[in-house]
Amino acid sequence: MSGICGIYGVQDKALIERMLSVLRHRGSDDEGIYVDANISLGHTRLSIIDLTEKGKQPMSNEDGDVWLSADGAIYNFIELRGELEKKGRRFYSNSDSEVIIHAYEEYGLNFLDKLKGMFALALYDKKRRRLVLSRDPIGEKPLYYYFNDGVLIFASEIKAILEAGAEKEIDEDGVYSYLAYQHSLGKETLFKDIKKVLAGNVLTLEHGKLSIQKYWDIKENIIQASDDYFIKKLRALLEESVGLRMSADVPVGVFLSGGIDSTALVALARPYVKDAFHTFSVGFETFSELEYARIASQYLGTVHHELIITADMVMQDLSKIAWYYDEPLGDVAIINTYYLSREARKYVKVVLAGEGSDELLGGYLEYQSSLKYQNIFRLPQFTRAIAKFLIDLIPAKGDIYADSNQIHRLVAFFCQSTFGKAHLYTRRGISDAEINYLSKLSTRDNESLTIPISEMSIPLNKMSALDCKNLLPEKFLMKDDKGAMANSVEVRLPFLDKEIIEFAFSIPPKLKIKNGQEKYILRKAVEDIIPAEIVNRRKQGFGTPVDAWLSGSMKERVYQMISKGELIREHFKWDKIQALLGNFDRKPKHRSHTIWTLFALELWYETHFK
Repeated sequence: MSGICGIYGVQDKALIERMLSVLRHRGSDDEGIYVDANISLGHTRLSIIDLTEKGKQPMSNEDGDVWLSADGAIYNFIELRGELEKKGRRFYSNSDSEVIIHAYEEYGLNFLDKLKGMFALALYDKKRRRLVLSRDPIGEKPLYYYFNDGVLIFASEIKAILEAGAEKEIDEDGVYSYLAYQHSLGKETLFKDIKKVLAGNVLTLEHGKLSIQKYWDIKENIIQASDDYFIKKLRALLEESVGLRMSADVPVGVFLSGGIDSTALVALARPYVKDAFHTFSVGFETFSELEYARIASQYLGTVHHELIITADMVMQDLSKIAWYYDEPLGDVAIINTYYLSREARKYVKVVLAGEGSDELLGGYLEYQSSLKYQNIFRLPQFTRAIAKFLIDLIPAKGDIYADSNQIHRLVAFFCQSTFGKAHLYTRRGISDAEINYLSKLSTRDNESLTIPISEMSIPLNKMSALDCKNLLPEKFLMKDDKGAMANSVEVRLPFLDKEIIEFAFSIPPKLKIKNGQEKYILRKAVEDIIPAEIVNRRKQGFGTPVDAWLSGSMKERVYQMISKGELIREHFKWDKIQALLGNFDRKPKHRSHTIWTLFALELWYETHFK
């Protein structure tokens, strides 16, 4: 795990040093710089494999004409190294990153197909004067870039690109999509002209020409087999995936919520740890799920650590957390990850976490509710449009939040053009109607910014793929990466092994959701190694008590920031914002999600622009 940065088209060591200065939290063990007439590369190192000086980056091949700065972990590096050595490639270190260089030498741009892991990488081919940027297939690691006048600036985090002189300007499309989804969509960010390298994509800059290609995608793979085959296959793949991710020269722990995902990971990882095996959970003053984590820890024999997050802690650290995350803290659970990682860093450098299981194995309750209505989308869109037209003739009473307006929002779901777009609609935090009611922003076509999926014949696969391409990488995986790396902790995600992702899209829907029980196949696959209380437990979200925070000690700060905020004043209708806050005063919990979204937006603006 590391922070990477660089500039193609500029030789400037001092500038790279400034970029590295805001990335040191991502790699507190070491840092390195390489510059020549065409490129400047930087790297901050969190030593996980090969802790010696030989693992330092940027690193090169033996001839010094291919250079690499990479963030992440290549889990099949031992197997891949053996294959490359047989072809005559010579290795200098025992680092997993070095296989990237020699795989590129041997296979050219097809080297990405050989890598099994999580990564964001920058590879410079000196002979061809070619820069290669890429992210892993599902987007576990972040990578951003800014391209202007033939100069390309890139980094693990946006703040380093700003440090290099990229113009700091708000992207209104990004703000609109943030309001709608609580994260930026597709390749866009909330900073104008700063883009993401998308998951499963490779960007090359050669002879002044920038090109972007997709090297991997999710595809449906329907196979005919018995239920027992799928259950045993999932178990075998999980065992292999966890085993690969336990490979480290430093201690490894697990984030343990007490749910089926994290408990399964602890059970599968337990045989690899002979000494103390550390697990970590958080709770809150108002509620917690720590009871289930304790059951799992006691059953599996871990050294368990609990942390209670208080409103006072959050108040003290919010501005710092906002700085680490680059974009607004729309998903409040980001705060949980930050504190979990801070506690974990006292004992380990690497943790396993359960992200991805819900998307791949049917874990969201929204999947079940949306499947009930899928037949509606077989009706002609014209018929559904007429229904919407007739409903719209019914005048809305009161303001946008009146209960009588709920039917308008329900009909809006049914009148989406496709089932896929309707599913994306369920992922909205704030509707277009509410955004237009509160803000001065013109309506945007958010769906045009989302990442499309390949053709899927099974509705559950369609929803899963849309979430894997949109919700998962830019909301949940960035929450994990940036919260953990703020504390120099590496998070590894066994459910997001490439083979498990591909296998998940061959599993029959009846094995993912059965008799209203989500993730049925996972429960069957691990029921022999985890407590029955966990196997039979229904899904609960990894939430935060935002209602209580906004009603309690955080209220004054939140209201003050929204009321006096420059961005809110410029882009929103002040009378409507006042009404929103007044409604919350009269009816706590009323649109608390919207209030937090606005507060997080203004906090982001204050942190990064002022």
